[in-house]
Amino acid sequence: MDAYGSYAEYEILTKALQVKIARCMAMHNFTYHISKTSPKRRGEEHWGGQFQMDLTNDDVEKSKREGYGLYQEAAGQTTPKDPNTYVNSLPPSRQQAWNRAMVGDGHRAEATLPGITKVGIPAGGCIGEAYNQLYGDLQTYIRVSGVMNGLGIPLKGRWGKDPQVLAASEPWRQCMKSKGLPFKEWKDAVEAAAKIYEDNKLSRQQAHPEEIRIATADAECSVQTGKSTVERARFTYYQQQLLKEWEPQIGQYKQIREAALVKARAELSSNQ
Repeated sequence: MDAYGSYAEYEILTKALQVKIARCMAMHNFTYHISKTSPKRRGEEHWGGQFQMDLTNDDVEKSKREGYGLYQEAAGQTTPKDPNTYVNSLPPSRQQAWNRAMVGDGHRAEATLPGITKVGIPAGGCIGEAYNQLYGDLQTYIRVSGVMNGLGIPLKGRWGKDPQVLAASEPWRQCMKSKGLPFKEWKDAVEAAAKIYEDNKLSRQQAHPEEIRIATADAECSVQTGKSTVERARFTYYQQQLLKEWEPQIGQYKQIREAALVKARAELSSNQ
């Protein structure tokens, strides 16, 4: 799992990439504003959180305190506004020139990954140049980074169809129903808790106790029925399965990322 690196390292790589793009765009007589980092949400402490277990809840004490953690998210965390939207106010000819400088002629480095998805990034312009400088050969980078970004797709797909996982849900459903919460799946419980905050008649403070009630019942039923134990075991099984299937690409990505981090830190230190 250390192939993903930490979220802090991901932020370093992202900022260094933007610094390179900004320098390149300046050479084309354009300003590229570096974006602020979006606030971390649940599961983002590590990049690659989609490859970790976030599909069950069995922490009763934490649920009693925090619910699903939705209260904090509803407190107004918003994605920072893109500072480069100023481009939309430029004359059409300048907008076109800005886009050409950013992405070149539209050619992309792409890779189709079995069981995952088709991924790609611009191969030209300042974006392609920045990626190439930081990560090396674009075709290799997009192939291995596509694997790392997309492993959660087959992982959760296989896990969600697992007979043991499906069977473990029925006792949980019955337990939740006995508590007055007739949800079919775990995600239904989380979605129901999230919708409480959309009710304009309730303040966040008023909605929070109901989130806690749902999350606590969910955790208690998961523990009582053994649902989460089965889910975690099967999740780990499919994790290991995929790690073996994609081992060469994962190892190659780790090497590329570590080399890029050295370049990124040097880039940022020279721009301070």
